[in-house]
This record gives sequence, C-alpha cells and structure tokens, in this order.
Amino acid sequence: MLFHMNNMKKKRGDAMNRDSPTVGKGYADLEYPEDMLALIRDGLPKTNCPKKVLIAGAGMAGLVAGLLLKEAGNEVTILEGNGRFGGRVYTIREPFHPGNYMEMGAMRLPDTHKLVFEYIRRFNLPVNKFNNTNPQDLFFANNILTTRAIYNENPDILQFPVEDWEKGITAQDLFLNAVRPFLDRYRQASDEEKEQMEQQFSSYSMEEFLSDNPYGRSLSPAAIASISVLLGIEGFPEFSFVDILTDVAYPIFSEEVQFYEITGGNDQLPAAFVARLQDNILYNQKVEKIIQTDNGVIMQTRNPMTGATHSFTGDYAIITIPFTSLQFVDVIPHNSISFNKRRAIRELNVLPAVKIGIEFRNKFWEQQNLGNATTDTLTNFSYIPSHNIGTPGPGVMLASYTWGQNALLWNSLPQSEHISYALDGLSKVYGPQVYREFLQGVSFNWGQNPFSAGCFTLFTPPQQKNFKEIIQQPEGRLHFAGEHTSSFHGWIEGAIESGIRTAYEVNSRECP
Repeated sequence: MLFHMNNMKKKRGDAMNRDSPTVGKGYADLEYPEDMLALIRDGLPKTNCPKKVLIAGAGMAGLVAGLLLKEAGNEVTILEGNGRFGGRVYTIREPFHPGNYMEMGAMRLPDTHKLVFEYIRRFNLPVNKFNNTNPQDLFFANNILTTRAIYNENPDILQFPVEDWEKGITAQDLFLNAVRPFLDRYRQASDEEKEQMEQQFSSYSMEEFLSDNPYGRSLSPAAIASISVLLGIEGFPEFSFVDILTDVAYPIFSEEVQFYEITGGNDQLPAAFVARLQDNILYNQKVEKIIQTDNGVIMQTRNPMTGATHSFTGDYAIITIPFTSLQFVDVIPHNSISFNKRRAIRELNVLPAVKIGIEFRNKFWEQQNLGNATTDTLTNFSYIPSHNIGTPGPGVMLASYTWGQNALLWNSLPQSEHISYALDGLSKVYGPQVYREFLQGVSFNWGQNPFSAGCFTLFTPPQQKNFKEIIQQPEGRLHFAGEHTSSFHGWIEGAIESGIRTAYEVNSRECP
C-alpha cells in the first residue's frame, strides 16, 4: 500500500460555505483533496464584488489561481516576466526533429496527485505511462555496470563496502526498512501526534536519520552512500529528512506509484489554461517593485527585452515568484511584510537542477532493450523517452538529470561543454555507440534561470518547523503561491494546490 505523508496532510477546518464567503478564509478552510477537487469541478463562489487581482507569474500556480478567480467574476491580470507561459513546466521541441521533444522541467506525474489529474480530465488531455523504472534499467557505480534485474537478485554486485548484515539487501530496501517504522508510527498517530513528529524530526537531515536511526537499526556510511547514489539523494545530504522522504525519495522510488506524462508534452496543461486566459496575461513584464497601500497593490515591471517600464494596480495580489527570485523584488513599505516572512524569503532553498537532452539518429535503446540509467558519474540519471516508442527515426534521451550539489558541478563548465561531458558519461553505460549516433544536444540550468533561480524547494533543518506555516500566510493584500508554499515541494500538484488556496483566499476577501 502506498503511503505518502503529504496525502495525509489534510487541512482541517470549517467546511466551506459557498453562499457567504467570509473575510480571511484560507488554507485551514480547505480539505486536501476533497474541497480542492470540488473547486476545480464547480468553481469558486461567484463574487458579489469583483476584485482587481494582480498575479505575478504565469506558471501553474498563477494560471490556476487566475482561471478560478476569472471564472468567479474577478478582474485578473497575470504579469509574466518570461516570454513564455508554464514556469517550470517547460517542454522544448527545438532544435529537435519534428515530433521529438523533451521536458526540461516537470516530467512525471504521479497517479496519487489528484488535482493534476482532475485538470487533465477537465481539459481532456491524453496521457501515457512514464517509464520511471523497469528491469532493463542500467546501474553504473564503483566502475561496475549491471542491470536493475541483476542488481535486485544480487545487490552486492556493485561492491559497496557495507556491513555484513546489510549485504544482500538492495539500496531501496535498506532505505524503506530504515524509514518504515517512522512511517508506520506516523500513520497510526493522531493529528496532534503527527504534528509533534514533524516538529521533532524537522531537525534531522536525511543522512543524520539514516546514520542515527531512532526507530531502527542505523545504517553504515557505505549503505547510506548506496542509497544516496541509487535513490538520487546524493545531491542534498544536508536537507530535511521529512521533506526528502515525502517529496523526493518515497514518491519517486516507491514501486506502488505509477507515473504518467501528457502525450505530446506536459506544456499542454498550462496551455489549456492559457487558452482561457489569453486576454489576461502580459508577457515580458518582470516585476521589480511591489507597493502595498491601504487601498490596494501596485506592481511595477520592466520588459527584459526593451527595458520599458510599466505600472499596474489592483485590490489584491498573488505572488507566485519563488522566494529566491523574489529577493530581487523591492517590496515596500518594508513593514508591509513581517520579519518572519522576510526571513523565509531570504533563507528558503530552491535547489539547482540541470537537464541535458541529446537527440540520437536512431533509438538504439529500443533496438537493444535498454532502460534508464543511474550512475555515480556526472550524469547521475538518464531517462529514455516514454513517448514515440516504436516509431522510426531519431529519438531524444534525457542524457543527464542532476539536482542539488550534483547540479552545481555543471556551473563550472561553459554550456558548450555540457554535451560532450554528458556523452562521455553515457558512453560508460550505453557504450561508444552514443558518439556514432549523436545528432545534437541542449542543456538547461535552472540555477541560472532568472525567473526561478532554481528548480524546486526543499527544507533544511529546521526550516520545516520555522517556516512551514509562515510561508503560506498572506501579508496584508499580498498572497503567496507556488510549489514552495505547498505541501508538495517539487511537484505540479503543489503549484496547483497553492493556486487553488490563494484564489480561494482572495475571492473571500472583503470588497474593495
């Protein structure tokens, strides 16, 4: 049975009153996912006093909030600093051959994420399975190449120098055995006890929990190293145990979760919103200053292409800009944002990530029945495409996906060298054919993206304790959305959840 802690983090509070929204209704009034699913299906209550709402950012959070508020009768203006919509849902099709594409941003949709799939159904978007793991996957560690199937039969083949009692156990089972007592206790706890456990363990990093396990046998450094490499948490050893467990390791590597992608590109999801918000989105309007007054909000923007400046006014505002990039925005007066919120804006981490896509002349992985690759080299994770399977012609592989500290290594290289190093890494796994079949490649570094300054959020100890609630709280007329403000760090689900929350908050505010 799948256990995802975020699925149990339902927000308790009074049931929604659709007939008489009150001032200040917010997150505590919404149950995840029941109430939020109802809002997707039925919409917000129609407003009796339309509000002018400014939304900073046309990523998923801003688009969700914008459409809900517009359909409720509010006047919505979405200011996007980029020349495109979607934020970190970013599908690229050029310079690849027609029909080929790659997800530089969000690439897999867990079937447990109910809000995402509700919108997919609403917009009638086609999906196909995302091949997250299969027995033909390749492991390359300690200069040893093997398949997932062989490794599962003989975990010692990769020669991690683990303790005797850890031998013969896969990294995934070592990890699950270590964290399952915590998960079982959490699942059986009352709401108050759950909160206490989160507070207690918010100070643990993942490495600290595994090496000094309060609920079970502690793991050796070599066993932790195997987990870090094969489960992809090597890039952020110092980050929160609870956050990594719930948002990265357990969702991605649990065998009970099925992943999907939108056939033709995940950007079709934000595109479906944009089709209904065409007149509400202004592109190349990078917010540089936000001014709160007693009567409203002013956003001042600059066009990154022309340098032209503009000013927009509204009754309320929703800010979806990640806190890393928000530090470049001047919010005045200074005391219009609380000390603790400003501290969260300064300190919250949005992790770097680098993706390198390479197009090959032929899909050699299909011809040779090869799967994805996990390595302890620079490339870390490689994924073969889950779409256009069996069709002739070139194919695009996600040659390298790195995050956290591992992604920072690529910052030392010019982008022109990313492709050659990725090919070298692939050759260790797929052989020298990668050089013969190479056509072209593209690299994208989220840490160098000025509109997000990173890819996804993770808490460090004890940020979950210090910032979890304050991140979501409105500041005067300013409301905050984005995956960094949600219970689902790093996922489209979190962006949608936060967009629904802030739309509900703003729609419930007093008349201007």
